[in-house]
Amino acid sequence: MKKSAQKGLLARRTALFLSLLLSASPCWAAVVEWNFPRLGNCHEGMAFADGVTGVLVWGGGETINLTVGREDFWDHRGGYEWTAAQSFTNILSAVEANDSARLAAIFAKEEVKGEPRNPFHLPLGRIVLTLPGKTLQKGVLDPFTGTGEITLAEGGSIGLSMCKDMGGVFALRLPEGAECRVEAIPSTDWPKLFETLEPIGYRKAVKFAGESSGGFTIVPPADPPATLKWRRCGNEVFVSTTRTEGRDVAATTFDFVAASAKRRWAEFWRKGARVKVPDETIQRIYDYGMYRFGAMTDPDGVPAGLQGPWLEDDKRAPWSADYHFNINVQECYSPAYRGGHFENLLPLFRMVLSWRSRLRENARLFVGIDDGYAMSHAVDDRGMHIGGYWAGTVDCGSTAWVAAMMFRYVRYSRDVAFLKEGAYDFMKGAFNVYRAMMEDDGKALSMPLGPSPEWGGKRPKQNVGRNPSFQLAAAHRLAADLAEAAAMLGERPDPRWADVSRRLPRYNDGPHGIRIFDGQELEFSHRHHSHLAGLYPFDVIDVSGVMEKKAIRLAYEHWMATGTGKWTGWCVPWAAIIHVRRGNAVAAVEALHAWDAYFCDDGHGSHHNAVHAGYTEWIHGNDVMQMDGHCAAVTAILELMAHETNGKVEFFKGCPSRWHEVSFENLALSDGRRVNGRRVGGKVEISAGER
Repeated sequence: MKKSAQKGLLARRTALFLSLLLSASPCWAAVVEWNFPRLGNCHEGMAFADGVTGVLVWGGGETINLTVGREDFWDHRGGYEWTAAQSFTNILSAVEANDSARLAAIFAKEEVKGEPRNPFHLPLGRIVLTLPGKTLQKGVLDPFTGTGEITLAEGGSIGLSMCKDMGGVFALRLPEGAECRVEAIPSTDWPKLFETLEPIGYRKAVKFAGESSGGFTIVPPADPPATLKWRRCGNEVFVSTTRTEGRDVAATTFDFVAASAKRRWAEFWRKGARVKVPDETIQRIYDYGMYRFGAMTDPDGVPAGLQGPWLEDDKRAPWSADYHFNINVQECYSPAYRGGHFENLLPLFRMVLSWRSRLRENARLFVGIDDGYAMSHAVDDRGMHIGGYWAGTVDCGSTAWVAAMMFRYVRYSRDVAFLKEGAYDFMKGAFNVYRAMMEDDGKALSMPLGPSPEWGGKRPKQNVGRNPSFQLAAAHRLAADLAEAAAMLGERPDPRWADVSRRLPRYNDGPHGIRIFDGQELEFSHRHHSHLAGLYPFDVIDVSGVMEKKAIRLAYEHWMATGTGKWTGWCVPWAAIIHVRRGNAVAAVEALHAWDAYFCDDGHGSHHNAVHAGYTEWIHGNDVMQMDGHCAAVTAILELMAHETNGKVEFFKGCPSRWHEVSFENLALSDGRRVNGRRVGGKVEISAGER
């Protein structure tokens, strides 16, 4: 055999061996690490969850703290009902008069003494383990097995794991013979927190203790109780929660919990997308972020709010840890699509669809129709409005964006039954509200009033305006999706959908290409990139059109010129995706590096405000953890690998040329396909993945 042929055979055999090695390997990356002496806040801890209960492992010295929360533990009292005074006509009149006092009166709410102003997530409590003579040193967590370990300076280690079986159990395995004291501290034991709870009807938690077990039950004034309990068996400690007053942790072993966790996470990673990049930071962001996404959005779990189930135990969570539908929930669930975990969306969708009677009444009061759905931007798990931000209450883009999420799920999963049984009706109801708000001058349709999420000032006309680019994009997304959905179901399309697609502007054109709304440019750095929503996430602007190309270029350049000075954590990954859409791979990756450097703490916790100065002025209250930023960062990394614009798929456009070799497996596309991809030295190979 000639040498050239021998070399070719050797190369093919080597390639085959590497391919088999990669396909057989359950994970591509190293474990995630924590340095325990530096951990002083629960959100710097190692995160575990089963889709309902969340556990953050943190501490230092000889103390391990387990901060435990439940995603379904709400005080449902308070909140805002939509009223007849809050009609679109009344709001439009008040805005046109720039009458702040009248708007305040329209959205005024009479508070009830002894009750909270709004529904809120209740903090549960903490388990404290003290190990005399031991010193916590380093923690590691493997996102591909769901198991962790804390090494001790004196030798030995503590095993950590959590499983869904038996209602959810978190387990620790201590070194043989280690002395350990265990204490359960309910949230009501924290004086500053209890000072806010006692006036609204709370009493101290009911504690219980046995020889090798203990816990407590918190009984809200008007909602079912929640119990946190622990049990020790030899060198193993088990923790669980219930929504009853039960006192017993199910009998189990650490090996059983760990084996169950490994099965769960092996299946999770087998079904979903995996990426491999030559950048340790980006790799960790993806692996740990996708793990946390799966932990908080389990298909059998509770819909995840701003913080998932990882709620502080010593204070009320910021923004009630509620459901913010003007960007935050959308980001929290965004990895489900390209990541291939479609079923993780279903608990959220079922919850929203269960609100339809309330949302239908909202639409009737708002625009006077009986076949619409209107949802405000911030709600509890029953769809009740939270807060008094009037521009957010009337932000119909929240409803439209959820409708877009539902149809995107249908496109990726091919679940036409879900479309027929609920999503199609919800999409039509969201559209009907939009159409009822529009004006028709015989030539064009317009939206006389609408907000651009979180843009505003003291005067009404600073908060809303005519033809906001965000709302225009959302309406076009609805119209296009409804036409496609009707074709899937064999239904006759409503002619109003095509009319909106034809006669409603797709964005508000201004000197800088795309503006907020009539007369309002992007005057300064702003955290919500909503005026660019027609580009992403709604993808309704024809990027090949001459006028559109110019508008996008001007808007992108102006957006960059305003800088990052008023950005928050969740908007930085969103910015990375916009960079990808503009073909700026280096900027996309560097934005993700900046997010990790400035908005993540030493324990990889994702924060709303920066934890370090130098990038944004949002640096106060930097213990506000939110999962939207971390999940959006995962989605941004998937967008580096592949993204779709105007129906065209582009692979590796977001990967810098300096990345000599980059690959992904089992990545999902909107036509139902799964694909594998690899780029080596600029050469791209794409092959079929497995569903």
